[in-house]
Amino acid sequence: MPLPRTPIRKRLPFLFLGMILMNSSYAADAIHTPEKGSSERQQLLDTARAPVRQKLGRDVRFAVEQVRIGEGWGFVYARMQDESGAVIDYAGTPLADAAKQGYVSPDYVALLQRVDGQWVLRADAIGPTDMVWLAWPEKYGAPHALFEE
Repeated sequence: MPLPRTPIRKRLPFLFLGMILMNSSYAADAIHTPEKGSSERQQLLDTARAPVRQKLGRDVRFAVEQVRIGEGWGFVYARMQDESGAVIDYAGTPLADAAKQGYVSPDYVALLQRVDGQWVLRADAIGPTDMVWLAWPEKYGAPHALFEE
């Protein structure tokens, strides 16, 4: 027995509601730059800063060039600074010799993934001299748009 056909005008509210819900869930996880001072941004940067402190043996500040979040992923591109705000000096760190020879930059990049509500570092590079993050979408499954400005 065929189902009765409902006129389109009776289905329109449900279609509009579905479109609104689809757009709001997409917008909630769309790739974006979190606001300065937001807890979302602070959590991401704190998670990214921890391995730098561990690898270099000192605290660093980030002069953020780019922070992007979306689809469960986060990308950080920052210039590392010492506590006074000066460009990081690698003297006394494991990268001191490479820095003397010009093989490291003051840059830091990190790829993070949100797992169970927490940011987890998936990849990072301290002092890269090339764009190491270009391979990260294929290697880790992060969205390409995360790395665009």
